[in-house]
Amino acid sequence: MDSDALVCFQQTRRGTGERWYKVYRVGVDSPDRFVDRLDEYVRRTHFDGPVTPPHWFDTADGPVLKCRLAELGEKLVPFSTAEVFVVAHKSVESFLAVPMAVDLVPVLADAVRTREYRGADCDLAGEEPTLAPAPDATPTRVLDGDAFAAPLSGEAATGGRVEWFHLFALRAAYRLAAGPRTGVVDTDGDHPTMRVRDGDGVLCVDLLDTGALKRIHRDLVFLDFAPGEESARSVDEALTLALRDTARLRWRYASHLWHVRHGETDRRFAAVARNKSEPQYADERAATRGEFLEALCAEYGASLAPFSGGVSGAALRWETGTRADTFLLNEEPAFAHDSAADVMDRVDPSYVPEKRKKRF
Repeated sequence: MDSDALVCFQQTRRGTGERWYKVYRVGVDSPDRFVDRLDEYVRRTHFDGPVTPPHWFDTADGPVLKCRLAELGEKLVPFSTAEVFVVAHKSVESFLAVPMAVDLVPVLADAVRTREYRGADCDLAGEEPTLAPAPDATPTRVLDGDAFAAPLSGEAATGGRVEWFHLFALRAAYRLAAGPRTGVVDTDGDHPTMRVRDGDGVLCVDLLDTGALKRIHRDLVFLDFAPGEESARSVDEALTLALRDTARLRWRYASHLWHVRHGETDRRFAAVARNKSEPQYADERAATRGEFLEALCAEYGASLAPFSGGVSGAALRWETGTRADTFLLNEEPAFAHDSAADVMDRVDPSYVPEKRKKRF
């Protein structure tokens, strides 16, 4: 699918030293060339390229054009974009926005349907092809509510297509929910549909229920995915690896919660898991989200950003004693004294560490 990066240009208020950021959305074909262009911006204080206000901010008054770095996660819609570039005065910082939502399977089952078609069965001719399948075309693969029948198997099982593809399905769903200002909405039958090229074929993503998207947890953790100076990987390769690795981690915990809902697990709340309104299931969901954060910490350590949003970011700051307006954590978070779930349950999302870290 097409790539949209959020770019945050650092501004500094004279006399106070307060740092805030103008936020834009830039369409890019190659992250490598994009970073080169941002480096040029740093040298010349000028950005030469297509820059528009972001359309993925969920506010009643329209797009947010400026914010503090620690406020970015609060305003960004989960799954709406992946890449976030921060242009500081002397550097360009590259981050991946990692949604902390883990209760995804019911949303995918209720809200999104994907249909895949052969390119030969679709309108690919002309300068602006519609990509629409022929009326009698048969999809080569369909992922709908039936694909997520318990127990999860086939495409929805661990190692299946949905393990990483849920990122793109939910991203398309949010874009469809946002309306025509995204510029990618098509109508196809009774539901809004996004049609995109997918290799030699065409992928159609149908949004069946906008209400289901509102149930997704909104915390975001930002990950510094850019390779170091000694790495042979390009930015594009590093981003792809980080996207897939974090998606696989998320699907592990999303699958666990789906099994809990259907009583297919030995976890302690299996007996009441069929009713998602039960407080015990909420406890299980919170514990699972904490386990996801600990897994990210074990995998990426101090590469996670202190300005990450919600209680997830606050837990990282509490564990490492790092200010929210910096790019790097002071140390690798380990949650040795309390589990991540315990900290997330008690810490305020706006938590700012004192000079000496305080325990609850």
